[in-house]
Amino acid sequence: MSISTFAYRWRREILAGALSGVLLAISFPPYPFRFFSLFALVPLMWVLIRFKDPNDGDGNYLKRGFVLGFVFGLTFFGILLYWIANVIPASSVTMRWVLVPGVSLLVIYLSCFPGLFGMFMALLVRKYGLRSLIAAPALWSLTEMARSNGELGFSWGVLSNAMAQYPVAIQSLSIYGPYGFSFLIVVVNLLVALVLFVRSTRRRIAAFVLLIVIVGTHLGFGILRIEEFDEEKRDVAKEGSIAIIQPNLGLDIKWKPEYKDRIFSQIESLTKEVSARGAKLVIFPETSAPVALSRSIRYENWLKTIAHDSEVELLVGYIDYSFKDGLWKSYNSAGLFNDEGNFEAEYHKINLLPFGEKIPFSQYLSALEKIDFGQANFKSGKKRTLFNSQWGRFGVLICFESTFPGFVRNYVRDGAQYLVNITNDGWFGSSRGPLQHSETAILRAVENGVTVLRAANTGISMYIDPVGRVRGRVKLNVEGNIECGVSSFAAPTFYVKYGNMLFFILTVLSLAAVVITDPARLLKGSKSK
Repeated sequence: MSISTFAYRWRREILAGALSGVLLAISFPPYPFRFFSLFALVPLMWVLIRFKDPNDGDGNYLKRGFVLGFVFGLTFFGILLYWIANVIPASSVTMRWVLVPGVSLLVIYLSCFPGLFGMFMALLVRKYGLRSLIAAPALWSLTEMARSNGELGFSWGVLSNAMAQYPVAIQSLSIYGPYGFSFLIVVVNLLVALVLFVRSTRRRIAAFVLLIVIVGTHLGFGILRIEEFDEEKRDVAKEGSIAIIQPNLGLDIKWKPEYKDRIFSQIESLTKEVSARGAKLVIFPETSAPVALSRSIRYENWLKTIAHDSEVELLVGYIDYSFKDGLWKSYNSAGLFNDEGNFEAEYHKINLLPFGEKIPFSQYLSALEKIDFGQANFKSGKKRTLFNSQWGRFGVLICFESTFPGFVRNYVRDGAQYLVNITNDGWFGSSRGPLQHSETAILRAVENGVTVLRAANTGISMYIDPVGRVRGRVKLNVEGNIECGVSSFAAPTFYVKYGNMLFFILTVLSLAAVVITDPARLLKGSKSK
């Protein structure tokens, strides 16, 4: 089949997939149309509704369903992630030519997941009719969960992330979790599609009323939850404050040996500045100390002196090395110095960025470790570290780890009273990457009902309260700091206690309803042309 024949025969699937992809892509930063996510999937739903007619379009409905979802994925992920091709400075890449094909392969890989969604939905609609649409929220969210976990896990662009800007709208994250919230957004899209495509006025009104009830109920819950927090919040009340530092250190000098002393002098001066105003815990970003501290006694002692002389606890990111079984191992790490200048504890990053910090599966195939196109070759840490500070217990999320909701939740279950996300988004330059990355921290705050403090090298640094309001922010590509306290809800959130349990219950009910119920009469009269 020629490309022109393919495009003509399946033009409906291609156009609807591309339209939904565009609508959803502009629901993410830097675009201001976040609410588009509430109807971005309607073109997809429209095509799925038409799959019920065996005489409508090409008979190979499984291919049609896959094409529908795959074209959506190519459009959505292509627009969302094209900037990645320019994230690594030319000076750091040994094979720069791999970036564009690498991003293309990433987009193709991610597009397979909505492709599978479309294929399975086409199968269900053809077998069970329009009642199969009940399964759409479950299947969509399950494919999001699948692509967000594992060795190739990449959770960028999860549907729930689109609404991060609206604190009132996202409070149900504390109940459903991120995949349950994606489930909810797909339900809203489905109801919008029914309002538009059901012929019967009575049935259209019923779908509209249900839509208003669901949206209104969740917005009402959001308002009440924020009011509850403001009235009953629990402050981690200690003397002084916490300072989040954004040094805005350019990557063109960060890793050059001749600039090490200058960098540590900046750490010293910025620490003294905020400690003079009462800061007792000072947080610097990922790799803010660009040395291997365990192999650089001079610089480790320098940090100890800074903490001791300024009478602050000092959290810094750095690179660490170990030598075991005849092999050198490197780690992306964070360490805490107490106000007496002693090294308290450290954490080695567990969730490494695929192809950026390690080659996937290289721990199983040693030959993969020899591949070098300029990426780091870190080893994963073995355990989460709960840091004990005079400002309470906290867990550290290094860079990409803020995108893993289950991993973050486990910190809070372990007893973390707040979360610290340190990152070096300088790799992203002035692209949309820092905006997209920073907003994942907002979701983690709401899900767990705790404060999140985000320290980024070049931005965006933030102080986020437990209901997702950004109370302090340092803009991109400027030096600055945020001084704040931390607080949390008096009791753990439902999501902290039970994780994705409610999401899985909704998923089972949704899939079971396709088989054991017959709401065809409700949907009878749906447009087929």
